[in-house]
Amino acid sequence: MKPVTSKTFFAILVASLSLSLVSCKEEPKENTAKENTAKVNAAPETATETSEPETSLLKARAKYVLGQVKWFKNKKNDWRQLHVGAKVSEQDKISTETASNATLEFPDGSAVVFGEHTDVLLGAEEKDGQRSLVLFDIRNGNVRFDIQKQKNREIKFTTGTAAASIRGTSGFVGNSHNKMVVSLKEGLVDVTEANGKSSSIAMNQTVVEQSDGQMQILNLKSSGTKALAKKLDSLLAEDDAKNAALLENSLKKFDDEYVAAQKSFEKKLQFRATKIGDTLYIPSITLQAHVNPGVTVTVWGESVTVGENGIYQQTFNWADSTYGTKRFLVECSDGYVEIPCYMWVAEYVAANAASGESESASVENAADSASVKSASADEAKDEVTVNNINIKMGGGRNERIHLDLPATEYSTNLKFSLSGVTAAQLGQIRSVAVLRNGKTFKNFAGNELISLNYEVPVSIARNRIADFEVVATLKNGKKFRAKKTYEVYCLVTNHPGGKARNSIVPKEQEYERLKQSGELKHE
Repeated sequence: MKPVTSKTFFAILVASLSLSLVSCKEEPKENTAKENTAKVNAAPETATETSEPETSLLKARAKYVLGQVKWFKNKKNDWRQLHVGAKVSEQDKISTETASNATLEFPDGSAVVFGEHTDVLLGAEEKDGQRSLVLFDIRNGNVRFDIQKQKNREIKFTTGTAAASIRGTSGFVGNSHNKMVVSLKEGLVDVTEANGKSSSIAMNQTVVEQSDGQMQILNLKSSGTKALAKKLDSLLAEDDAKNAALLENSLKKFDDEYVAAQKSFEKKLQFRATKIGDTLYIPSITLQAHVNPGVTVTVWGESVTVGENGIYQQTFNWADSTYGTKRFLVECSDGYVEIPCYMWVAEYVAANAASGESESASVENAADSASVKSASADEAKDEVTVNNINIKMGGGRNERIHLDLPATEYSTNLKFSLSGVTAAQLGQIRSVAVLRNGKTFKNFAGNELISLNYEVPVSIARNRIADFEVVATLKNGKKFRAKKTYEVYCLVTNHPGGKARNSIVPKEQEYERLKQSGELKHE
């Protein structure tokens, strides 16, 4: 027998592998979501797909893929299955099928999640010499997001007729039946209508594009949740959606039911978070908490269901050059209800700024498990002195509200946020007071300042003007102010239920008549 040469051995090996591949193709396959996920995660990664294109402005990679997620690679001009680790670029497209979704992560830890039946075109461009613009053109479906505060980049979602600019927040944006929907759990978003009109929405607010292109703003505590996204998609498919009042009534009813379910879940939920240090010197951290078994915990778009041991533990990484505040907003869910249950906050700084102090690792009890809290802010001792605070009022400087009969007062939440200060620097603030017509209405003492976003319930009587002012006072005595005015009006005699059978004049004329008569006046 002749000895087998290396050349002959290689030929035999190739032939064997070829036969193996053929036999594998002939085996029956089960098309389950779980197996699809396994196949996607195990997909081979080519150098082209996992390396960042030199000219790419869009720096993002696939962090998680479930089911059939198609990826159109513009530079290759073809469709392929998206797999974990793939680097996407501007002009790429992502399309998800039934029971499928995908999560993209950015270098700073920001995450966007594409729901099922979602089609998105990715884009990016230089805005000026120091900033870039990242675009998500949503052709159909919805995209959930958890965006870190942006320094050198603006993130914008478009639907062809409207646009939403993200500053650093969480919620979802959708294109449902050719209507833009923007819904916020936390933060602020600027929404621009097709006619160029711009407005801001804040935490627990949802805007829905109407047939005429105008935006309908709704105050819903279910804002930003998957359940609301599903409900909206169902309602917008119906003819009733063309009537703003009917749509609002349907959503208010849903919201009341959802809030009741949230409260029930909140009573059962236990969330004890392990503290982290105020300052991070490496681009990685392991978060840990004790949670009820079976609860799903989501941070940075990554969901984990807590096991029988009741311990949530997950490690998060980000690019080493993305210095600044890192915010880890925690969402807890029972599979239907979602509530914000905690927030870790820390400042990521260059390694040469290290002081040598070690991070604490004690477990603290969350006094209010359903409210967003910053563990690091409780004992913050930031050496950087706060010199300026900007107070942003939700909804703008003035709001004019027409009150429909039979209501006699308007109830809402006065929303405001603090910027120019990090969560770790809140300890430098002595108090934040809310004044109503010059008198203190609500006061947040220093130890109550655990967030950069606040809501204060307020009610204004019909045909009254209420002036509010938010005053933030630093421990050094320096004060910062912002004002907001509500004008709540209704000319009763102009409406059925008052003295008229039908409306006589439009709302704008009602306002002018009330002003001229002196009936609309300050409290």
